[in-house]
Amino acid sequence: MISWRHGSLARSIGGMSILCMLTATLLAGCGGGSSLAAKTGGGSAGNSAGKGIKIGALVDKSGKGADWGKKNEIAAKIAVDEINAAGGINGSKIELVVKDTGGKNEEAVNLTRTLAEEGVAAIVGPFFSGECEVAFPQANKLSVPIISPSSAKAGVSEKNRPWAFRNSMTDDKLLHDATPRFVNAYNVKAVAVIHDEKDAWSKAVGTTDLPREFKALGVTIVNEGNFLTYKTGETNFAAIVTQIKTLNPDAIAFGGLYNEAASFAKEMERQGLKKPLLGGVGMYSAALIQQGGKAVEDFVATSCFNVYTDNARVKSFVDKFKPEAAKITPADDLPGSFEAQFYETFSMLADVLKKANKTDASPVAELRGAVKDGLSGLKDFEGVTGKTSMDEKGDGVKANYPMVVKNGKYEVLK
Repeated sequence: MISWRHGSLARSIGGMSILCMLTATLLAGCGGGSSLAAKTGGGSAGNSAGKGIKIGALVDKSGKGADWGKKNEIAAKIAVDEINAAGGINGSKIELVVKDTGGKNEEAVNLTRTLAEEGVAAIVGPFFSGECEVAFPQANKLSVPIISPSSAKAGVSEKNRPWAFRNSMTDDKLLHDATPRFVNAYNVKAVAVIHDEKDAWSKAVGTTDLPREFKALGVTIVNEGNFLTYKTGETNFAAIVTQIKTLNPDAIAFGGLYNEAASFAKEMERQGLKKPLLGGVGMYSAALIQQGGKAVEDFVATSCFNVYTDNARVKSFVDKFKPEAAKITPADDLPGSFEAQFYETFSMLADVLKKANKTDASPVAELRGAVKDGLSGLKDFEGVTGKTSMDEKGDGVKANYPMVVKNGKYEVLK
């Protein structure tokens, strides 16, 4: 019998509440809610038989890399549509799950966890090296294979083995090949170094990769120990260009993305400074030419993709990509390295799962293990960038093409 005295009633209601919570917890553990195995990827979360194989994609559609992110999503959708139209993975279709990181490191971590909980077989992305530096450890902890088609900062995958990979060449390798060609093409004896001090990849290229390669060739760095710096999103380069004019180098070593490179070029043009410039893969984009115009002539960027190559598979991808990209940027509709690598990464994942005889009836843990093992042993996978293998650090090994702007378009630097 319930007592109507205040204290007794409170104790009675409190006891009933605890009993209800305990009952609900027990029911959830028996199938009425999400199991621990599902949340950690140890079960078959989000992968019921016949429902398709989920593959996640982390892209930046609303931050500093929004142009890339939206186009990476286009590339991913083209790949998934092609794979599914050809019969999928041993008869199982791919279900693409796209998440927008906004280019923010904390979102990359949170969404990596979310995708793991949703039962994806693998995660493609994130885009920036800074995002990868925090998302890769999370994926490694959750035993979810994660592969970035764009991160190029050295050592990021290596620190997060065995679940982290990159279908990209790191800029230490790319610049090792590109710098001698650049020096020979422009008879470079002295360079000035400028870099973004905020973006992780840009900073690594500017403070480590470019100086190392130029020094190895006997090129003098005219601002050694005092590199010129700016912050991501900078548009006013007047003071920096004035300083470079005073230093009078033969060329410029640039650690930064295409956005800032175009703004920098326009300021060079305003001040009457004309110098060849070498940057990394983050500078390679048709948007560099669109935004920089004639000011970016003789700007050289590293790349693992030659959009002008005479290859039927490349042409097919470009033909499908262009009309969709034109809806975003009508004057910039060609795919670059990142879009090409994003596209072929899905084919890469489908290939390793096919060879492992996996379907959507396979438990998520088995799918993830098959992806990890397949990527670890990847050798000469044929994609739109050519042949790709995976080294012991989890990084892609592929052909590379230093691309120079000539007469308003890219061509391979000889």
